[in-house]
Amino acid sequence: MRGIKFAQLHDALSKKVILTWRIHMTSTIPFRTSLITAVFSAILVLQPTASVHSQKVDAFKFQHAVNRSQDAARILALLAVAPETDLPKEIADRAEAIGVFPKIVKETVMFNSFSKGYGVISARTEQGWTLPAFYSFQGGGYGNPFANSETYAVILFFMTKDSLKWFDKGGVALTNQQKAIEGPIKTVTDEQRKELADAHILAYAYYNGKLNGTSFGKSFWKSFALNPDNNINNPVYGVKGREVLGGAKIDPANVLSGIPEYQATLVKYYAR
Repeated sequence: MRGIKFAQLHDALSKKVILTWRIHMTSTIPFRTSLITAVFSAILVLQPTASVHSQKVDAFKFQHAVNRSQDAARILALLAVAPETDLPKEIADRAEAIGVFPKIVKETVMFNSFSKGYGVISARTEQGWTLPAFYSFQGGGYGNPFANSETYAVILFFMTKDSLKWFDKGGVALTNQQKAIEGPIKTVTDEQRKELADAHILAYAYYNGKLNGTSFGKSFWKSFALNPDNNINNPVYGVKGREVLGGAKIDPANVLSGIPEYQATLVKYYAR
């Protein structure tokens, strides 16, 4: 029983059983029934009424979550202040949500290659950017120019409100209408603007300080998925990833120091 000390349980049970015994001496209710009721009543009394999230989150256990938010924040800051990264400003200005997966690794299992990594996504709401929701990025792709030993970042710009609704069901398969499209570099031409008018997700690779929308090849994005990392979202926020993106109210006092850094970077550089 989470959050209940044995001594507290023992004392409560003892008092409840003694009280039940006294009642039994003057009552027609069978003692066994009264005793069972007492035991379960004592347990219910001791059950914590607050959610698990109200308990203090173990900072050491979730240090990797803090690192993930901070690493993603550093990449966003570099994109904003370093002109050589060549991210078109209008892409960031239009985005309804931005996801950064700072460390994608390529693995080969049984002759099949796939990539995976973990990152954060924040969405725009009427109140501003949400806290980072934790998600994984994984799948099999072709055209990856990086060696197995190299790591890189993937940055996703969710350009429509429809693309945010896809998260309502949990994971998002980046296939068919939901597939990511390689994002433009530098300025967006009129022709590109027309081509991308209906695009829901624009994708970039970030490698060695360079941003590239086409380095993977067009087939790379056809078999990937985003899945909520609720092993972090639930204990850190008390809600699931999709609820974080939906603008759920989260008490800042319960959020580990460092985790809001991604949100703060978005507010600083990518506010409309």
